[in-house]
Amino acid sequence: MNLKTEQLLDNFSFTEKEPRLYSTGVHLVPLEIEKENGKRFVWVVDEFDDETYDGNGDLITPREYADSVERLIQKEEK
Repeated sequence: MNLKTEQLLDNFSFTEKEPRLYSTGVHLVPLEIEKENGKRFVWVVDEFDDETYDGNGDLITPREYADSVERLIQKEEK
């Protein structure tokens, strides 16, 4: 079950669906979320270490933190 499905079952949602990335090397840390019916935990990216690709298979450089979804991704020049 993915994170989006879990959130829908809990009647709660905070994530965007796009962009969806694939990375061969990433460091994850747990994030605790408190809700009315208890605590939940999700994995969040702490650091990217290896190649990351967008849905088209293009190599990108993801940022761990940004002020918009668009600025989370830096496209690599071919």
